[in-house]
Amino acid sequence: MKRDERAVLRERRCLTPDAFLLSFESPTLASAFVPGPFTMVRVPGREPLLRRPYSFCASQPEAGRFSLLVKVVGEGSRALAELTPGQEVDCLGPLGSSFDLPGPEEQAVVVAGGVGIAPFVGFCQKLEGNGRQATVLLGGRRESDLYLKEEFQGLGMDVVCSTEDGSFGHR
Repeated sequence: MKRDERAVLRERRCLTPDAFLLSFESPTLASAFVPGPFTMVRVPGREPLLRRPYSFCASQPEAGRFSLLVKVVGEGSRALAELTPGQEVDCLGPLGSSFDLPGPEEQAVVVAGGVGIAPFVGFCQKLEGNGRQATVLLGGRRESDLYLKEEFQGLGMDVVCSTEDGSFGHR
């Protein structure tokens, strides 16, 4: 059920100079997490006035936290990236559809790149929790754009990387 919630930034991890993994506290949104949906986010008192969509990356329901992968591309994402722990955002969500886990006889394959990889962390967490593994085909323009590679490896996923410039993995 979608709700309008305030979430408090608890951790801000810089992945690259323009990409951040932000961990927010909101017990309601964290407990509603399933892989796939997104939230519409706005930083109160900052431009732009309208909310921006961000896929839920992962959740820690026991800690009341969820994370978002944010790449700075405009004023809305810049406002999020510049937040410091303790600051709040307005979130409307969860919105959208969830991913179904593959059947027990099916092999999961994730194909995504850049910030599009975000919702698949939670998907792979669910797989790992069921004793399953996925092959993650992770792409980016350059090696620094292979966001969250370590998270997938930490979940025991088979990660195969590809970069447009050939700086890492397959070209």
